[in-house]
Amino acid sequence: MAQTETKPKTDTDDKEFKLTWEGQTYLVGEEIYLRPLEKDDAKWSMSIRDSIFPLSPEITEEWITGDMLKGEGKQYLGIRRKSDERVVGLAKISKTPLGGRWLDLFVDPIFGVRSDRWKAEALRLIIPWSVVEQHRPNLHLVVPANDAALLNSARDNGMRETARFREHFLRNGQRVDAAVLEYLNPAWVKTLGDPNEVELPRVGTGEPRPIPAPVALNGDAPKNAIMVGERVYLRPFTKQDAEQFSIWSRREELSTFNVGRYMDNKLGKWHMFEKQQKEDRPDWIRFAVVDRETDELVGGNGMLDMHYLDRRGETESLFLPKFRGQGYGTEAKHLALDYAFNRLDLHMVTSWVLFPNTRSAAALRKQGYREAGRINWLYTNKGTFDNMAVFDYLADEWRAMPRT
Repeated sequence: MAQTETKPKTDTDDKEFKLTWEGQTYLVGEEIYLRPLEKDDAKWSMSIRDSIFPLSPEITEEWITGDMLKGEGKQYLGIRRKSDERVVGLAKISKTPLGGRWLDLFVDPIFGVRSDRWKAEALRLIIPWSVVEQHRPNLHLVVPANDAALLNSARDNGMRETARFREHFLRNGQRVDAAVLEYLNPAWVKTLGDPNEVELPRVGTGEPRPIPAPVALNGDAPKNAIMVGERVYLRPFTKQDAEQFSIWSRREELSTFNVGRYMDNKLGKWHMFEKQQKEDRPDWIRFAVVDRETDELVGGNGMLDMHYLDRRGETESLFLPKFRGQGYGTEAKHLALDYAFNRLDLHMVTSWVLFPNTRSAAALRKQGYREAGRINWLYTNKGTFDNMAVFDYLADEWRAMPRT
């Protein structure tokens, strides 16, 4: 009878395998390392979620086992202290349409100066792994301008600033700029060139124009009006508007407002409008823009990416082709800005425009926006990667603009 060979027993055979930094071959630093969150990590709830509000371990466990897993295109890595496996922060890595990455880094401020050190170390580990090793084109990071430790780490590791939004954050009662930094994969730069050398195309003079003066209403306001101007008013979107937008999307003539033209589904459009209106503090506030004389829908505008604590948002607008170039967009934009600055008490807004969309960029300059820089390599265009021009606008600047 053949004798069965017995494998020698090792010390590790009798030990329960544990998820620690020992044995992990990458994303391991001197003091911290990164790996995916586990259910048991919820006990460190306030060190995981970047929130100033109380979050219990039970709520965080629900997020880890629920919404976190549904975050398509996002990866969450716990930043862990090697000495005791304690979670001290979180790295959220999100995909861009081109396969690049946006990085959000959070380390619990309860750790004081150590949190600065751990954030810097996490960034140093993430850049080569998420960009070079994974052959991604780029990585973007937004940093409060007063976070010297993280800014220095970013620059030391090859990142550069491409945009700066003024007074973007509210920190300790002070307004703080947001520095937008990028890391470009050297291999992609060798193939495509440095995107910073691509000049932003321009049309128009770029000179701001006076803002339409507030309108005094004689009689009743238009039905469901939120803001009223001389020729247009803003109201909530309706189900009928969603159908109209669907029709417009099939008749669009220009492809520069977005990355190509997109056909809206009327049911999907209404579902989006309805969802936004049901939220108490919506992330995206949208208005239908309506002609006062004819009561005809002429377009839409609003604010997305709302941050009520920082008092900021991003403006957007879209108009039916036959109403473009007639001043409707500018009047409606200033009504939306009036709402943003005087109703919502926002401190500042931003706006993002595709490089080829010179018409929208010129309109922003006329309305008083200031160029804040660029965000490179966010979409494809004419066989290469292209960039976004970004703008900002402070409430005090808007209020100081001359009125007609």
